[in-house]
Amino acid sequence: IQNEIPDGPLDEVLIKEAPRLSGSCPMVFTWNGSEFEYIGEVLGVAPLGASLARGVYFPVDHDEYVTIRGDQLAERDGFLDVRITEELRETAYIDKVRLLAVDHPADLRVIVNEKAKGPPFPEFKLFGVRSPILPVAASNHGGEDVLDLLAGSDRRYPLFKRGYDNRAERHSLTLEFPHFDAEDAVLFLEGWVDWSSASSIVAASQTKSAAVRPPYLEVQDASGNWVTAIADVGLPGGTLRTIPVDLSGKFISDARKVRLVTNMCVYWDSAFVGINPSATEARVSALTAGTAELRFRGFSRNYVADGRTQPESFDYQQVSSATNWNPTPGNYTRFGAVGELLEQQDDRFVIMGAGDEIQLRFRAADLPALAPGFVRDYLLLVDGWAKENEPNTAHGDTVTPLPFHAMSGYPPGPGESYPASPAHQADLARYHTRPAMRLIRPLVAPDTLQ
Repeated sequence: IQNEIPDGPLDEVLIKEAPRLSGSCPMVFTWNGSEFEYIGEVLGVAPLGASLARGVYFPVDHDEYVTIRGDQLAERDGFLDVRITEELRETAYIDKVRLLAVDHPADLRVIVNEKAKGPPFPEFKLFGVRSPILPVAASNHGGEDVLDLLAGSDRRYPLFKRGYDNRAERHSLTLEFPHFDAEDAVLFLEGWVDWSSASSIVAASQTKSAAVRPPYLEVQDASGNWVTAIADVGLPGGTLRTIPVDLSGKFISDARKVRLVTNMCVYWDSAFVGINPSATEARVSALTAGTAELRFRGFSRNYVADGRTQPESFDYQQVSSATNWNPTPGNYTRFGAVGELLEQQDDRFVIMGAGDEIQLRFRAADLPALAPGFVRDYLLLVDGWAKENEPNTAHGDTVTPLPFHAMSGYPPGPGESYPASPAHQADLARYHTRPAMRLIRPLVAPDTLQ
C-alpha cells in the first residue's frame, strides 16, 4: 500500500512509488558483538513456482549455503545468535538449518560452491585460494575500461541501462588475465542480482529478443572470435556473493580472455582466478540449533539506493509492525519452539509469513578450539523454499499446496502431493494451525461494505 490519500482538504497529492522489492527471499541476520547485522537473503536458489514463461517454471535448488565472516558472528552468553526473518510478500518453508564453522589458515580464502542456476545444481564443495590471479584488463559492452571497478570488493560496479521493472539492456563484461594453465582453473566472480518479478519475466518471454538471458561465458578462438563456452554461468543467490566458474577445458586458444553476457540486472564487483583452489586444510564442524523459536517480530527498516545500484539492505535494530502487505492467505506454523522441524531434511518444515522470525541459538561450546594460525568463518545451511505472492507465481496467493523434496516441480505434478505419513499429517494438526494475520487495516470500514 503506497497510495493512501491523507485525510483533510487537499489541493494536490504527490505519490512517489517506492522502487523496492515486494518479494525475494527470507533474510539472515547475525549477532556481531554489538548488534544484529544484515547478512543477506537466503533461498534465492529456490523461488518456488516462479514463472519463466506461461506454464514454464524455474527449477529450484532447495538448499543454500550462506557465507558469514568470522567478524559477523560473535558469542553472546555462550551462544551464537542467528535470525531468519520474512520481511516481504512471500511465504517461506524452512526445513533444515545447520551452522557450519569453517576453520582455515589465516592466509587461505575459503569460498563455497554455491550459486543460483539450472540443473545440475551445485554440490557442496569448498575452494581455497591463496594467490589469486587478477585481471590485467577489463571492459564493458561499450568498450570502456572498467578494470578499476573490479579491483576489489568495494561495492563499485560496471553499470548498464536498466528499466524500472528490473530488466536490463544486453550487457557484457570482458576480462583479460595473464596466461595461466587452465587445466585446474576456477574463475571467481563476486556480485549481486536485482531480481525481476515473475510477471516481468513472463512479459519479456513473449518477445524473443527481450527474453531473460542468465549470464553465459564466452572465450576466444584462434581467430579472435567469441564462442560460448558455458551456457549457464549461474548467479549470485543473494547480496554480494562470490560464485565459482570452472574453466577447466573451456579455453580453445592461448587467449585468456572471457566475456560474460546477460540482460539481467547483475552487478559484478570483483573477479579473480584460482589455480587448483584446494581447501583440504579447512576443518568443518556442524552445529544444530540449541534452541529455535518462531515468533512474530515485524519488519526491519529497509534502505534502497537511488536507481537501485546497490543491494537493498535492512536494519534489524529498527523494527515496525507496519507493512505494505498482508501475509499470504493460509495456515502458518504456530509460534513457539520449532527445533524439531529444523533438524532434518524431511519435509517437516516451519511455514513462515510476512513479519515472522525464527530465532536460532547455537551453543558455542560445542565447537572445537581453533588451531594455531587458523581463523574461523561460518556457513549457514538453509534447506527449503520461498514462494512470492505474485500473479505469475504458481499458487502465489495461497500457502498451499505444500512443497516437498520428491516433487518433480512446482506446482507438483499429477499424482504428487505432500507426504501422507502419520508424522507429516500430525504436523498439520499440531504445528501448522495459525491463520494468516491481517496487518493492513481495510481502506473501507467493514460496516460500509454492501
